[in-house]
Amino acid sequence: MDREKLKREIRESVRLSFSRSRGPGGQNVNKRDTKVTARLDTAHLSVDQDDIARLKRRLINRMNSEGIVVIQVDSARSQARNREIALERLEMLVFAALCSRPRIRRKSKPSRAAREHRLAAKKRRAAVKSGRLRVSPHEE
Repeated sequence: MDREKLKREIRESVRLSFSRSRGPGGQNVNKRDTKVTARLDTAHLSVDQDDIARLKRRLINRMNSEGIVVIQVDSARSQARNREIALERLEMLVFAALCSRPRIRRKSKPSRAAREHRLAAKKRRAAVKSGRLRVSPHEE
């Protein structure tokens, strides 16, 4: 997977929409559409089917029902800066989902010392509990 090619493709296929923002900006907030909503359809990326499946698994919380990743940014005062932040976040999400492969779990078992330590602790605990038993009248 060529990172630069994928980055270019993401920037070309993303759909941006703008709306009124909340937050800092004074009167500018009431006049300008500074909030950016970026939508990326993962099915149209030129990656193989395994990568698309991995994207869908990893980004399920960011996708809508049609399989489109949606990101909204209104943290900056200007539309241009919010657009750049949205594209950077989108690229980061896609790269993180594609680059990280799940680790293979290797079977492991506790060491002999760890097993002996656990059994000794169980015996100590059993001794404490057995010491709490009520004494019968004829054993006194």
